[in-house]
Amino acid sequence: MKIRTYLLIVLLTTMLVFPSSIVKGAIVTDAIPKPINVTNTPGTWYLGALPDNVNMNKSPLVFVQGLHGNAKDWWEETVYYGENDMYNYAYTNGYRTAFVQLEDATGGDAADMWHNGQMLASMLEEIYNYFGEQVTIIAHSKGGVDSQTALVHFGAWPYVNDVITLSSPHYGSPLADLAYSSWANWLADLIGRTDEGTYVMQTGEMEKFRLITDENESAYKNNYYTASGTGWGPFFSALWFGGAYIGGDNDGLVPVWSSKLPYGTHFFSGGDDIDHDNIRMGNSSFDRIATLLNDTSAHTSANWFTAASSDSQYVPEQLLRGGSLSTNQLVEELIPVESDNNRVVFQILTASEDVNVKLISPKGKEYTKKSKQYIQSEGENYFKNTYIQTFTIDQPGAGEWQIDLNSSNDDAYFIVTNFQGSNALNLGWGELEKEVKNKDKKDKKDKKLKIDKKVKKNKSKQKKPRDISNEILDIIQADTYNVTYEIVGTTENGETFYRTAVKSYYQYDEN
Repeated sequence: MKIRTYLLIVLLTTMLVFPSSIVKGAIVTDAIPKPINVTNTPGTWYLGALPDNVNMNKSPLVFVQGLHGNAKDWWEETVYYGENDMYNYAYTNGYRTAFVQLEDATGGDAADMWHNGQMLASMLEEIYNYFGEQVTIIAHSKGGVDSQTALVHFGAWPYVNDVITLSSPHYGSPLADLAYSSWANWLADLIGRTDEGTYVMQTGEMEKFRLITDENESAYKNNYYTASGTGWGPFFSALWFGGAYIGGDNDGLVPVWSSKLPYGTHFFSGGDDIDHDNIRMGNSSFDRIATLLNDTSAHTSANWFTAASSDSQYVPEQLLRGGSLSTNQLVEELIPVESDNNRVVFQILTASEDVNVKLISPKGKEYTKKSKQYIQSEGENYFKNTYIQTFTIDQPGAGEWQIDLNSSNDDAYFIVTNFQGSNALNLGWGELEKEVKNKDKKDKKDKKLKIDKKVKKNKSKQKKPRDISNEILDIIQADTYNVTYEIVGTTENGETFYRTAVKSYYQYDEN
């Protein structure tokens, strides 16, 4: 008992003598008081407990949650990694804290950045007045976009000094495009995930946002710091599903290129151990955040870069299918697989876990829920409230693979087949659009491609935001189109392959 008391005294003394040092390995414990009387009421904000070792020279931290999130996301359970220790780290290191509730906190439909931004701007003014000084924003995912909207478009920039965004989709997410695709819409409508918050995360919608934000002088009133990761979460988790779909460097939900701002400092590039879920945890990010805040030179040495275009990214090697499921009616889908694939992953998303799925190889071998190649998981983020049934086939035989689906209730399905190893398409997004425009010309790689481009005009679910100029409103309300490319090509050894690509864009008529 004496030893424990002595160690506690040493720890507290160290924290008081060296208040600017970063206390790593903060313990997650109920002894650290959490914000009290927290409700899920949008527009309310809550103070964290005042640390015994509080350092008044440190800027107060305001935490902003992501899509479909709430204030408790900073100290309660994460999706895959247990309790979030971010608040614990902030408290242990002597920071004053505040947590906000946006429209998403109700657990229903998520709001777009305009409604959340306007609400957040009012709260930031209140928080600023409470502390009597500028605050630092730490935002996860879409919370970074909501935060920038508050500062740039609703005049909250004077209340904030630094803005730190953790895996924020500043240029949107291809997964949001996928949610609005013609193949996935069957399921997305059923699970109610085509709300305003999801809608504005499409890459086409975020093109609009960047157009009216990056040219605004208020975008340069604050210091922006961005962070990213390249992990895909646990194997065959919802993040793994997202990572496999997006391809390239991404954290299971947001591509690295989308997490950066051209006038910001990218202060943290996490590796494969950092994904979209754990980047918001204290043990993953806080020491880097605290070092950043303590380093005054960072404010004058921005790591400027040229924003990457999604056109330079490669089109995923995937095939998409989807549709409705009627009660007790068998549905069969045929998925062509060419040779030279090291692995093919069949992922079947449905609204109910009661849908029976069976995979049949070209030679008639059957795979079911009892097969070792099968795993079931729950969807998250843009496909929250879905069930994912996955079959992973190594060294798959070439030919048509059949997926049988049978549901005891009316449902819908969305199938994503991921091809790994063959790289049959091997085409960038920019090259794909050129192929569409010049489809009658021979490909430089002597690869014959037949591309069917289907354009779907999305009807916006956005409510008209208040206190926005008519010029900006015209851009916000410009049409967004979701494009599905059905691709048929020929491999080098003469086999036919099939792929599907999805992307969104907007069309704005200045007249």
